[in-house]
Amino acid sequence: MYGEKVMENNYQLTRIHNYIMGLMSKEEMYEIEREALNDPFLQDAIDGYRLQRGVDSHQLSILQQRLAKKIASKADDKKRRFYSWHRLTIGMAAAVLFLVASSLILFKYMVNHTHEKNTEVILMDENMKVQSTIMDNVNAVPKEGWEKFNEELNSELRDVKASGRLTITFEVIDGIAENLQISPAKDQELVEVLSNFMDQKVRWKGEKGGIILDIQK
Repeated sequence: MYGEKVMENNYQLTRIHNYIMGLMSKEEMYEIEREALNDPFLQDAIDGYRLQRGVDSHQLSILQQRLAKKIASKADDKKRRFYSWHRLTIGMAAAVLFLVASSLILFKYMVNHTHEKNTEVILMDENMKVQSTIMDNVNAVPKEGWEKFNEELNSELRDVKASGRLTITFEVIDGIAENLQISPAKDQELVEVLSNFMDQKVRWKGEKGGIILDIQK
């Protein structure tokens, strides 16, 4: 491989020497000029020989060494630029991946945090007779949502004269509120209306439910 490279360099140097000294035919000169247009190394070599026009064959080895060093220097510079760009590309790709991962984590946190906030208090509308708040450590949710639940509950209790605060706990079995516990159970009419509403008119998702009702006069 090294021998082939040396032979190739010697051949090019001989062509350059013949070109500078006018020892080529017009066709050969045209060919090397066309190659130099597409090969900056060849053009540099021609320019270097032109500056030292009139060298003899004994000086070719010195010029050859200079040319080889110049070519090696350009190759090393090109290699350094390639690896610098390669490292920069890897760094940029890593930064993009980090930003994407961070965005996904932040988005997930915001969604979960918003969901927790939304389930703490259900519809605090001042125009409603009944205000509902979810108890801690429960997961039962009306299938049609809390907004629909509050609207229908207020409609059910619109004509009930009872007022005050009470709690409702229950278990969800096959989408139905079972084992209802309503406390305090002082007003039987209110208890009956709530029991009928909870287990007959609402379908649930989850396993365990707990609601605090504030009933206004």
